[in-house]
Amino acid sequence: MRIGASALMASVLLVAGCAAGQQTGDPSATNASAAETATSTTRQRRSPTPGPVVTPAAAPDGWRYAYISERPGSRITGITTAGPQEAWAAGAVDGRLLLLRHDGTAWREAEPPPGPPVVPSAGEVWIAASGPDDVWLLLPEVVPGEKHHRALMAVRWDGSAWHQIPGRIESPGVAAFKVLGPADAWAVLGPGEQEALRWDGRSWTKVPLPANATALDGSRATGLWAVGFRTSGEGVTATEEAQPAAMRWDGGSWRLVRTPTYAFPSPKPPEGTASLESVLVLGRDDVWASGTHTFNHGEVENEPADPPPILLHWDGRSWTRQDASGDRDYCCPLLAAGPSGSALVVSGSPRLRESWRLASPGASPVKLPSLPKVPGLKRSQFFKVAGTARTGMTWAAGTLSADGGFWSRAAIAALS
Repeated sequence: MRIGASALMASVLLVAGCAAGQQTGDPSATNASAAETATSTTRQRRSPTPGPVVTPAAAPDGWRYAYISERPGSRITGITTAGPQEAWAAGAVDGRLLLLRHDGTAWREAEPPPGPPVVPSAGEVWIAASGPDDVWLLLPEVVPGEKHHRALMAVRWDGSAWHQIPGRIESPGVAAFKVLGPADAWAVLGPGEQEALRWDGRSWTKVPLPANATALDGSRATGLWAVGFRTSGEGVTATEEAQPAAMRWDGGSWRLVRTPTYAFPSPKPPEGTASLESVLVLGRDDVWASGTHTFNHGEVENEPADPPPILLHWDGRSWTRQDASGDRDYCCPLLAAGPSGSALVVSGSPRLRESWRLASPGASPVKLPSLPKVPGLKRSQFFKVAGTARTGMTWAAGTLSADGGFWSRAAIAALS
């Protein structure tokens, strides 16, 4: 569902077998047995396809399922590539770390770091890599006796074993995480925090940002970009409270790079905001960013139509507006690398039906065929996308839910 501007700005300015009783001569035991049997029946109705999940055939040139977990309640919160064919994904199931690895053939569960990491129900796992011998996880650091975690710990796969990184990130979560090498890792804390955290091989250090950052992408070869929003400068007014922000790391500091500004026509709706929420770096002169231009709905009678999503492209000299299609009822589209150097816009939606391919800057978006329907699931099969990555194909990872939310599984979709 769409998030109103007031909710957006709130987050902007501050920052998932029943054993039946045995019948005895005791009437209370009989009543308990009947109640438990009824509960078991209800759960069976709410949980279709209790056996293996059937992954159906996909349409040509469309999304297909590469992995659906058999474990109820599982979820994926991040995915990364580690080589031309190798990829990793991380999430949680039953309060523990769920770690997956693709070796060029199939997705399989991988051995987690020593000491089973606890992942609270509201906690996420972040994953990033610069190569097959440099895969990182950011995990919630859970203190015994406390319900909520307050910090993150990092562990690193060196190709043969996991090692804990000294120190911690003093935050319950990050907005984005990127690894450029064993001694060069970055995290941004998200709205309300104008600073990034950098691992320099010895410790985590704070690096100032010229604006709020909500997404991060790049490599040593292409350069590193962060995008988000700013609340001062060109285009910021009493009715347009935030404008898009794009920041580039120059090797010593983060520099703000000018982006187009956005404004509603008069009469202006209240609390207008424009922000960037995803960035894709394909090359030094080929960078995409997407976001939202919205306002606080429900404050005035004659509201304007919702604008299309923001889509920008950097050609090495400037950021320019691009044509952005898609269903505006679904929040927060993510950018992904697509086939033949193209860019994809992927929104969490029923069966990923709101995904588009951008062959080149200036080209009209082409809608992609959606995921096939999984047999046995009767209601809308919603795919919540947590992240994207590309090896020989594009991966979209997250959580598949259906039948009113009573059925959910970690899932990964693929696009060749």
